[in-house]
Amino acid sequence: METYQTRKIAFRELLPIHDWQVKSYTITKHASFRAETTYQAVLQQLPQWLKMENSFNAKHQKIAFLIVHEGTEGVFVLVNWWVGDNMLNSLIFMAKHEHPEVFEQISGDGLMACVWELEVINHERISWLNHVLKPSPQSQFENYLQDTITLEL
Repeated sequence: METYQTRKIAFRELLPIHDWQVKSYTITKHASFRAETTYQAVLQQLPQWLKMENSFNAKHQKIAFLIVHEGTEGVFVLVNWWVGDNMLNSLIFMAKHEHPEVFEQISGDGLMACVWELEVINHERISWLNHVLKPSPQSQFENYLQDTITLEL
């Protein structure tokens, strides 16, 4: 087992992708995020990933959050959006460090997220609950989009 090393979790930007709004986060164990080539390749691929459907293709608000994690084995990319009001759709891709622009989908066989990615997912869960599900008489999507997290864990 490796010695624990903190990771920097940072909100990067709010991305308008066609008619979607995507909150973008990066995670790294280095002083700063270094996988810029992969990040730019993710931005190129993201419109296609957002078109992917699953067997429970429920309605959604075209609001997503993206996690690009510069990990030990490669760069992990998690594309997440809320479907059916309260369920999280998640796609996971990976680019090896040697091939930073080549992505392989690795979700679908049980893999979910690491402890640092779960920190972002938990923040987004609480934010979705507080800004979208609980408010009455209507959801506050703009408040959700502005509610982000940046920390070292």
